[in-house]
Amino acid sequence: MKKFIFAFSLSLFLTSLGLASATVPQSEVSSAQKAAKMVSGEVVSVDPAKSELVVKDDTGSEVRLLVGKGARVIKEGKAITLADLKPSEKVVCEAEESGGSWTAKSIRVSS
Repeated sequence: MKKFIFAFSLSLFLTSLGLASATVPQSEVSSAQKAAKMVSGEVVSVDPAKSELVVKDDTGSEVRLLVGKGARVIKEGKAITLADLKPSEKVVCEAEESGGSWTAKSIRVSS
């Protein structure tokens, strides 16, 4: 009986340690949420050599986005390259802030 109680207590302790280490502090979640945004608007310019996209958003402001190597660019359900984007196309971009600049993680061309 003592061995059973010891084994049960040990497994409960190890499980609680695993749960405690898997918990993300609320402050880290909040900062991650603040660093992400959706940018929608019209393509102003595309520079595939610099991996850069400029979008004029709904407020009329121009947003400069770096396009990460792993970013997905989707048009009509198919993957395209950054060079395939054209000025005046409507896009919706998921972007993250890093070091004062915005990096697009995904770009979807809307019709």
